[in-house]
Parts: sequence; structure tokens; C-alpha cells
Amino acid sequence: IIGPEKHRVEIQIRTKYMHEFAQRGIASHWKYKSSEKFSSSTWKDYDWLVDLVEIIDKGASPEHYYEYTKLQMFQDNVFCFTPEGSVIKLPKDATPIDFAYAVHTQIGDTAIRCEVNGKESPLQGVLHNGDMIKIITSDKVSPSLHWLSTAKTGKARAAIKRYWQDKEPKEKKHKRYTSALWISLPDSPGKLGEVTSLIGMNKGNITGVEMTEKKANHINFMFDIQIDDLKNFTKLISELKQKEFKFRIIRHKKKHALLQRFFKRFKKN
Repeated sequence: IIGPEKHRVEIQIRTKYMHEFAQRGIASHWKYKSSEKFSSSTWKDYDWLVDLVEIIDKGASPEHYYEYTKLQMFQDNVFCFTPEGSVIKLPKDATPIDFAYAVHTQIGDTAIRCEVNGKESPLQGVLHNGDMIKIITSDKVSPSLHWLSTAKTGKARAAIKRYWQDKEPKEKKHKRYTSALWISLPDSPGKLGEVTSLIGMNKGNITGVEMTEKKANHINFMFDIQIDDLKNFTKLISELKQKEFKFRIIRHKKKHALLQRFFKRFKKN
């Protein structure tokens, strides 16, 4: 917490079990775990006790083994401060990137640099217990994909991935494929409706239709089509073939129109 004159003060709160552990050592831990087999964490606690006893036997100062005990109790977490004094709990080896996303996703997405304890520090540096972090942001930046290799928290990693996943579809939505189809239909009821239904079922948008020629037994149409996905266009072509419609894909519509007019004049002459 932030004490008088902005001094950082660490307060430890513990349960009855934690108190007995601190007062009586590993024996109290075994008392609570007597019905269970020793786990890897139990032996880890035992090793910690052995190391602590060794420090005391060597005559180290009380401050020395207090600092050792404090670090061991919270070895899996670090507690850092915002400039306003709020405490942010993070995993060991967390970075300012993790801190920024822990405060708010928007802070993480727009983070450009940071200060740790009043000094300029890299966003991918390692944070320590009691550090005060100030994140500097800018609306002109985006989270880097390289952060995924250093971010430790699931929240930070998920937010970075989500940012780019959300951005990618927006770019794809603006990209539409346009094409023109020349189709010759029998001059019989329902054939034009059948073609337009096929285009609609394959998520095609008809932006224009022109009857280019009418004869005794058939009518020719030119369809202008927009489709978002090329797979749907491929499926449309396949279904037109199955229905045995006579059609052509017109890649250069203007050039095709000029050629048609030329052939009409040639036939007249």
C-alpha cells in the first residue's frame, strides 16, 4: 500500500494455517496434510525451511532471512503499483506489458513506453515486487505481435491476439470480387428466376442485368455480380454447369461489348 509521504509499505495477511506455519515451521504443515501423501510442493516447503535454518546458523542478520522468507512466500507472484497507488498482482517474471493489460485492455493496446520507479524502462523488461509502473500510451500505435513471446499473463496474450483477429475481418469485408456472366437461356417461363435464385443461394449480389439479345428460341443476358468469397463463385459456376446452362465468364466487359457491336455491324454489312 502507499503510506504517508507516498512511501510504499508491505503488509502481509495470513490465515491461521499460515500463522502456525510461520511460528512452528514445517511440522504444522504436516499436521494439516497428515491424511495426504507428500506432494512436490511439500518437499519444496521443506527445502525452503532447510535453507532458512542454514542462513540463521551462519549468523546472518535478521533483515537477511526476513527478506529471504518474504521472497519465498511470494515467489510465484509480484505486486506492483500504479502511480495512483493501486496494487496489481502479477505472476513472477511479468512484464510492463502484462501490467498494462492488467490495468485495462485499452492501456495495453496503446502502450508505447513505460517508467519503472520513475526511470525509463523497456516494455518487455521484468518487473519486481514493489515496483511502481507508469504506462505511457499513444492512439497512433498498435500492440506488437512480438509481445506474445514475452507476455506472461493469459489476459495480455489473449488481448493481443484478439486485437489482430478483430482487425483482420474488417480489412477482408471491404474486399469484394466482381464479375460478369453472359448466360443464354431458353425462351421459356421460370428459367430467368432459376438463374437468379442460384446466384442468391451462393451469396452473390446482382448489381446489374442486361438483356443483350433475343431470338426465337433463346434470350441472352449479362449479369454483373459481386461475391465476397471466391469459393461461393466457384460453387455457382459448378451449379450452372450441372443445370446445363450455356454461359461464359466475361473478364473484360467493356472489351466484350465493343466486340459484340463490331460483329453486329459486320453481319449487317
